[in-house]
Amino acid sequence: MAEQSGPVTAPNERSGESPGAGAMAGLFWIDRDGCWLGAPAGAEGTGVRLTPEGLTPVGLPAADAVSWTATEQVTVPDAPARSSFRRGLSLALDVAMNMAGFGGPDGGHGMTVCVTHTDGRSEYPVLSAAAPAYTEREVELSEQLLARFVAGELSPSVLTEWWRSDGPRSTPKPQEREAVLERLLKQPKRP
Repeated sequence: MAEQSGPVTAPNERSGESPGAGAMAGLFWIDRDGCWLGAPAGAEGTGVRLTPEGLTPVGLPAADAVSWTATEQVTVPDAPARSSFRRGLSLALDVAMNMAGFGGPDGGHGMTVCVTHTDGRSEYPVLSAAAPAYTEREVELSEQLLARFVAGELSPSVLTEWWRSDGPRSTPKPQEREAVLERLLKQPKRP
């Protein structure tokens, strides 16, 4: 059974790709318009967009963007993470429940993006882009990548650059997503 990797919408005639199509790599959702921590906000949801300048909360009243220079730490302590065995077992149970008429997988797990910044601490609710969960290694690698963004060693643009070169043609499986994150973490510090 194929793993769900995120929302896909009707094809865009100009480019041949879906306007909402993207790819997940760890805790990040990447598409041609940029990068999100968790799933994109959608029409009525909340989300956190990552830009080279910082984090931009979307769909939250009175939530201001936070620059990377003002950010001290970014964590997602409640990201749904499971071992490969538990992920497979959960997916099998979802399929069996759906076949038995008891419904299928839910629409997404909620997560909290916690940002410690010079003015205090902010928490933003987002949805997970993973169904049913991320691997434990994906979460670990994503946190390492976030730490490099905060330290100014890398920019979220490394994710959008990856997507522009590889992402539109693929829906990476968990091990492939881990490999993408590992490769991005090996990039040299930006000047």
